[in-house]
Amino acid sequence: MTDLGMNLGAAEAEALASAHGTPYYLYDLDAALAHLAALRGSLPDAVELLYCVKANGNRRVLEAFRPHVAGLDLSSAGELDMAVAAGYDPKHMSIAGPGKTVSELERCVDGGVQIVSLESLAELGRLGAVTRARGKRQDVTLRINPIETPKEFAMRMGGGASQFGVPEEEAEAALDAVLAEPGVRLVGIHIYAGTQCLEERALVENMQGSLAIAARLAAARDLSPEVVNLGGGFGIPYFAGQAAVDTPALGRAIGQAIVQFRADNPRFQKTRFVFELGRFLIGRYGAYVSRVTEIKQTRGKRFVILDGGMHHCFPATGNFGQLVKKNYPVRNLTRDTDGADVIEPANEPQELCGPLCTPMDSMARGVRIARAEPGDLVGFFASGAYSFAASPLLFLSHDTPIELLKLGGDVTVARERMPATRFW
Repeated sequence: MTDLGMNLGAAEAEALASAHGTPYYLYDLDAALAHLAALRGSLPDAVELLYCVKANGNRRVLEAFRPHVAGLDLSSAGELDMAVAAGYDPKHMSIAGPGKTVSELERCVDGGVQIVSLESLAELGRLGAVTRARGKRQDVTLRINPIETPKEFAMRMGGGASQFGVPEEEAEAALDAVLAEPGVRLVGIHIYAGTQCLEERALVENMQGSLAIAARLAAARDLSPEVVNLGGGFGIPYFAGQAAVDTPALGRAIGQAIVQFRADNPRFQKTRFVFELGRFLIGRYGAYVSRVTEIKQTRGKRFVILDGGMHHCFPATGNFGQLVKKNYPVRNLTRDTDGADVIEPANEPQELCGPLCTPMDSMARGVRIARAEPGDLVGFFASGAYSFAASPLLFLSHDTPIELLKLGGDVTVARERMPATRFW
């Protein structure tokens, strides 16, 4: 049986479909918060966890995480507005991302965002002009693109030529420029090398490499950083053969490494060590559920046509950064009555497709789940992060899926279904 991170059986799936229609998303925040508590409980007090809004920016999801995280990692001024609406204080937010415009920087400075992570010297120039015009001084970190990134990271933002951060070999000169700008105050270093790593050892080694860079730069410029943002990159299993990270064990290993680092580097005794996590906190705790509308047997192949597809859950198609297309965890919820994986080798493979007029709308290929029939409900798991918001929701003018949230055992509407006419 595959550990999907959340439970969704036939009866509950059908009850939600009857009450709210299909397709729908379900986010199990009870399971997500239990997972977060397991991580938080294994880390020392010097470590802070930020929730990455980009992973799942549903306002109700943000509200559920608010009492349990130190703050938010933002990627746009729009996310800032959403976060404030969800009750977060900008004093507990940082914003990163290349190409921040003057308008975005103005909104961050005027809104009181705690930290702006600088991605380039050109961005430093834009931010400095904004703050000096307002007679303000903005706290910043300098984002470093490390020379090396472990191979275990499925997607890398560092280790090569990149739009992210300042190259490690240019970092000291960049620090001098930041320190010379009167409109900003350097409070620390930000290093985010890559993401979607499932190896505990690689995650710890990557963190230790980032700490070594921070130590070298701090010593070179006689700095005592208030914060070292270590990024994240903690992965979740999507495909067959992948196992989930042992969360408490990872937390303990991180904690031990940071305790040792502080013992070896006295200038970091008061430093806050930050991890910005999104996918790891919510990704495994979401499911996208669609109903079978038709079975099409053609030229020796069995197609299962669903009422939802890539316009709602684009990453499941394999077109969202996968080099080799693989199937997400998927189940026929209607016929998978005991919650176990139902593999029927005698059945012919099935291809699960959405209703869109494009061959890209193939949600799973060659799957041998319980044989689907019209009316069945099919669930795509590991869909809590980079799913709804990472999909072409306006493509072909279908309605958006409704989003549901489970918290305290109750399921409520987190975002209503929106008709295409709303966007006209």
